[in-house]
Amino acid sequence: MTTRPPGDAPLTDPADEVDLPWVSVRPDSGTSKALLIKASPLLAIGALRVGLLMARGRGTSAGSGMTGLVIGILAVLFPLLWVCALIGLRWANAGIRLEDGVLTVRDRWNRRVLHTPVSSLTGLHTVRVPVDGPHGSRIVITSTAHRPVLIDARLWDAEGLRELWKHLRLPFQDHGFLKWPLLKKRFPGIPTPWRHVHHVLSTLLIALGGIAYIALIVNLPFLL
Repeated sequence: MTTRPPGDAPLTDPADEVDLPWVSVRPDSGTSKALLIKASPLLAIGALRVGLLMARGRGTSAGSGMTGLVIGILAVLFPLLWVCALIGLRWANAGIRLEDGVLTVRDRWNRRVLHTPVSSLTGLHTVRVPVDGPHGSRIVITSTAHRPVLIDARLWDAEGLRELWKHLRLPFQDHGFLKWPLLKKRFPGIPTPWRHVHHVLSTLLIALGGIAYIALIVNLPFLL
């Protein structure tokens, strides 16, 4: 959470600043970073084992030497680098900002998923969705000028969100656990992650992609 720098403050009376607060909420990547740090030793060992296996071969399968070692290590590191890139993009681009009476929410691709005057906001709604488990919750922001937006509070700075809710002065309404069809019915137009709504199909596609990726990596040294 940040506040307006003194040099950027507009030339208005102090009373106007009370009516038009400025709050910026930054992404919180602490959970993702903690998991990566804890998993880094296992990932390093796994990358080395895969590289050595591809270099030496196994059984009747001939190894591919140094090429296999390098490709095997990179095969494990590439998905990790992809995850780190997504975390970096979110930290660089995503944000929630309340400025000059307008609330703006940006995603990791720097797209504005919400940009509406505070006067058009109608409420804040806490819900639990199927992917959150028994203790997770998300917040839906509704307005008369924009479709509802789903916020995962765990991915944002907690102090900044508390400051934001305080300045918005909107009532919270708890809807409890909602499955995706009921969530869409209760909040028409709300965007939902495709991979979460169609989790069976998305899991199947991920599994097929993983098999294709492994097959490509195993045969890549012999294709070069």
